Order: sequence, then structure tokens, then C-alpha cells
Amino acid sequence: MKFSQKDLIFDTLVDTAKIYVSMNHKFTLRKMDGNPKKGLLYLYATGSKQVVRINLDIHIDVKIWNQQKQRIIAKDENSQNLNLILENVYSKIISLKTSYRLAEKVLTPKILEKELKENLSRISFLAFFKQALESERSLMEHGSYKRHLAVYHKLSLWKNDILFSDIDYHFFEDYKKHFIKKGNALTTINSNIISMRKFIRIAIRHGIKIGVDLDDIKIGSTRGNRFSLSAVEFKKCFKYYKSEFIEDTNKLVLGYFLFSCVTGLRISDIQKLTRTNLYEDYITFVSQKTKTDQSITLNLLAKDIINNCDDLFEKKFSDPYINSKLKNIASFLGITKKVTFHVARHTFATNYLRAGGSITNLQKLLGHRKIEMTMIYSHIVNQEANDDIFRLDDLLR
Repeated sequence: MKFSQKDLIFDTLVDTAKIYVSMNHKFTLRKMDGNPKKGLLYLYATGSKQVVRINLDIHIDVKIWNQQKQRIIAKDENSQNLNLILENVYSKIISLKTSYRLAEKVLTPKILEKELKENLSRISFLAFFKQALESERSLMEHGSYKRHLAVYHKLSLWKNDILFSDIDYHFFEDYKKHFIKKGNALTTINSNIISMRKFIRIAIRHGIKIGVDLDDIKIGSTRGNRFSLSAVEFKKCFKYYKSEFIEDTNKLVLGYFLFSCVTGLRISDIQKLTRTNLYEDYITFVSQKTKTDQSITLNLLAKDIINNCDDLFEKKFSDPYINSKLKNIASFLGITKKVTFHVARHTFATNYLRAGGSITNLQKLLGHRKIEMTMIYSHIVNQEANDDIFRLDDLLR
């Protein structure tokens, strides 16, 4: 393949024959199916036996494109703005060629495609998602950042790239169908869509146009089944926690879990607590989710859990590791429910109401801003009471 005149500007006195790959690139207009008067601009790059085609998401009339000049020949303001975008793309390619040449690294069309997509974030939703997430990172809780990052990775595995022009009503339906087949819970999928919608809204604020009204995208519940431990299951865990046979790691993980069962603290708050937050009869902390100061009185069970493990609130584990160990502990104890750390918070709430606690006090203990969130637990306990009425049938059996 011959070197173009554009490539020759990279000639240096350094012997780069082994690392240089001759690569040509050009913009090409392809007529759109069903509308021969309209075209879609692509960037083609060839070299090293590779060919890549990058959709620039630029739609124009066929008659105003000059293939030889590689520019739009119309003089209106919109056309001039689109030419500026093309010049910006061209400049990025020149910059990348220069950087790779001077660093003695191979720049192939595939690598160029990856580099450009990460830079052309006004075209690629995936590129924008990643950049916006990193930009917002300092404003997010670590847990929120990890959740959004997980959604980004899922999208990347689903499709090599997602352009803003791809996002329409069918896009969200296709996403749901794909991950339902993958075995994802509908509540998880709905939560993922909320994450996507967050970054699409940020893109809209940056002037990027989307072919869908986000308010028309209906998102179902993101709240899964609220499992809680029964009194018998809680006692099993507590007995195992205090036994002399439990290994140190299980004891520490179970200690955090049980402490949440009797206080209602979230795992994000547990992770931030140290022994300095613990006083003789109460704990004080700033809720990681609501950013409000909270103070909770320690009941006898909470004190017993703290005093039974010296490493509690001194040694910590990651959230995924804790949930993995809880799954193993539950299986060992014969508990068939899907136990995660959040089950502890549900256990606290339901047991508190079963014991006669008031819904308004529970709202304060859980740190809920709205009583409607707390009322969910009241409905669970009420349903249990309704189900219990069938006990009367046993009188005649």
C-alpha cells in the first residue's frame, strides 16, 4: 500500500519501519435505504489488512456532499457547523497518528476506531456514558458509581457501540428482552434503565438530540421481593455467631449482618462506622445515602453482638465479598432464602413492626424521608396477619 502525502508528514530520522502501519482514511457518504436523496456520513480507515467503518451520525442531502473535497459544499450555518465537526475528526486522527508514531506504537484501523469512539462522545452514547460517569464520580457515593459502572459494562458487552441515534423506543424494549433471556430480574433491568436514563438526560443538557421522549419510557418497579428472616432463622444465625466453632471470617461477616438486623443500618453506613462512633448506649453517624445525622440507641442485642467480636468495626470486607459469605452461611445453616446484606434491613423493619413498634418511629430509625417508603413494611406485616387467619381452619381439622 502506498503512503499518502498526508502520511509523509510523519517521516522522522528514527527507524520506525517495524512499528509504522500505513493507514488511509476518508469520509464517505452512503445513501440511505428508502431515501436516495439523503445520505449518512461514515469514516473509513484501511491498513494492516483491516477495514473499519465508523458511523458519524451526520445526515445530509446527497447533492451537497463533495467526495473529492471531503466536505459539505452548502454555505448555510448548519452545513458549516457539520464541516467543523469533520475537521475536528480529521484533527483527532492526525493527532493520534502523531502520538502513536512518536511513541513507537502501532496504530491500526481497529485501534483508531476505539480511540475515536472514546473521543467522539457526541456521537457514541457509550463513549459519553463513560466520560460523564468519570466526570460525575466525585459527586457520587462509591456505591452509586459502582452501580452505574456495572450498567456501562453490561451495555458494552451487549453491543460493541451504541450511537445516540440508536436510542429509540425499540432500544429499551430490546434491552429488556435481551437481559430477561440472560436471566436478569426485571427489577434489576428497570434499575439499569434508570441509570441509562440519567446519563441520557445529561447528554440532552449538553445539547445532544435524542429520538425519543424519555418521559414516555415507562419503567416498572425497581424493588424486588423484600425477604426477611423469621425469628427462627434469626436465632439460628445468632446462635452460630456466638458458637465457638465459627471461623473468624464468618463471625465478622455475620456480626455486621446481625448488627444491621437489630439496628436497620444500611451496608454503606456499616462500612463507614468505626469504634469511635460507638458509645455505651448509642451510635452516631452520617447516613451515606441521605447525608443526614442520625443517632440510634443500642439495644441489648446490639451490645451483645458488638461485645462478642473485637474486630467488629475494625476490620472490613468489600460488599460483594460480604454477600458471597452470607450466601454460604445461609446455606450452611439450612436457610433457603436468598440472603444478602439488605435482607438484614428488611428483617429489622418487619420484626420491629411485628413486635408492636410504630410506623412513624420506624421511619425515623430507617432514615426514610417519605412515610410511603416505610409503609411497605407495614403492608408486609398486615399481609402476614391476613394469611394467619387461616389458622382458624385448623380448629375443625
